[in-house]
Amino acid sequence: MAEKAIHARIGVRTVEALECSPDKATRVRLWDDKLRGFGVRVSANGRKTYIVRYKWRGKSQTYTIGVHGSPWKPDEARARANAVLQQAERGEDPSQAKREQRTALTVSDLIALWLRDGPISRPTKRAWSWKTDGSRLRKHAAPIIGRMLAKEVKRRDIEFMQAEVARGVTADKERRKGKGRVRATGGALVAANVVQCVSAMYGWALDQELVESNPCLRVKRAKHNRRVRFLSEEETKRLVATLDQMETANEINAAHLAILRLLLLTGARKSEISDLKWSEIDWERRCIFLPIERSKTGHRDPIRLATPAYEILRERLELVGTENPKVFPSQIKGRGISTAVDNTWKVVRARAELVDFRLHDLRHNAASVAVNEGVSLYLAGKLLGHRNASITERYAHVANDPVHKAAEAVASRILATAHPKPQKPQSRALPLSAVVTVSMQPVTSLSYHNMIRHGEER
Repeated sequence: MAEKAIHARIGVRTVEALECSPDKATRVRLWDDKLRGFGVRVSANGRKTYIVRYKWRGKSQTYTIGVHGSPWKPDEARARANAVLQQAERGEDPSQAKREQRTALTVSDLIALWLRDGPISRPTKRAWSWKTDGSRLRKHAAPIIGRMLAKEVKRRDIEFMQAEVARGVTADKERRKGKGRVRATGGALVAANVVQCVSAMYGWALDQELVESNPCLRVKRAKHNRRVRFLSEEETKRLVATLDQMETANEINAAHLAILRLLLLTGARKSEISDLKWSEIDWERRCIFLPIERSKTGHRDPIRLATPAYEILRERLELVGTENPKVFPSQIKGRGISTAVDNTWKVVRARAELVDFRLHDLRHNAASVAVNEGVSLYLAGKLLGHRNASITERYAHVANDPVHKAAEAVASRILATAHPKPQKPQSRALPLSAVVTVSMQPVTSLSYHNMIRHGEER
């Protein structure tokens, strides 16, 4: 293609006077007569673009600055061209830096890459956990920092993201219709979980040499109320009675009933019971051994089966057999039983009048009962499959420990000081004069007690 080169001082007037060639086949270039390599390119549609031409490693390169208008005016474009030429003189390639900037990973790109390739590096992480993390990253992290370059995200950006999620900016305004739809909510707990997911993603990206640092490392997580709800004795009676009544009246699915009773007795996670397979049950040792991919914490301690829980599984075995590998197969093809159990639990909870009690709280309840019965926190953690002892410590407050007794002693002493009991009248000591007087009387006529009484009378 032919080129028409014009050499003049690049200014507002000269640039605006430029026009494309009448035949639209000849390229028009205006080159500045002061700054060598600085020019303006005119396209066939009349658009004017500032450019700068430089040499790097003996080859001519063209760097595009921007289109004439806002913000690029002749003076701003000239300053940028001068910076590019200086960069080339230092042996750097400005075009290469621009290409890297254009092709660099954004946070949204990194999220997609993490969810696609992350499972290769984290083979023990459950599929459900990947699904949960993906939802948090797409619904909360991406709308706020998704367009930022992953390598340019700073700690203040993560802190801002956490504050926005906690404030409910990314929460769904309306509940979406359809089965299995989960509404994205905000709040401090969700915000802290999102930061945890972003931190895990950046940790992986750091290992893969995609970024140079993890901006989440020193971010203080949003504080939230850690919820530990357990049943009182009266609530436990109502729950057990409700399950028995619904079973007698044939108002509850047999599989759902067995799952709920097992969750109540074992303190296991819902997925650990609802997705249970016959191959995971050791009948001789009365334990459930979960594979790594089915355990939230990887190598989980076996789920011990007390006699009532063991009998429930035995009855299930006699009822359905082992043709299906799952102990509780779903009645709807292609769907799990988990959602159906949730719906059944809502009915049970309403009938038993359990206020503000989630299905997962049955796990907290089992731990609380164990600790209150004198089981050590270490053994309680083993029962629940905790890998970290600090997680089990949340149940320490329900134990009858010496600290509670000390608190009772302190309170009793304070109240005793504020409201002292009336003291019994003490016997008065006999005055010396009375003793002398009494001693002067004939001893033969008075006993010891009569002597005391006679002295007091005097």
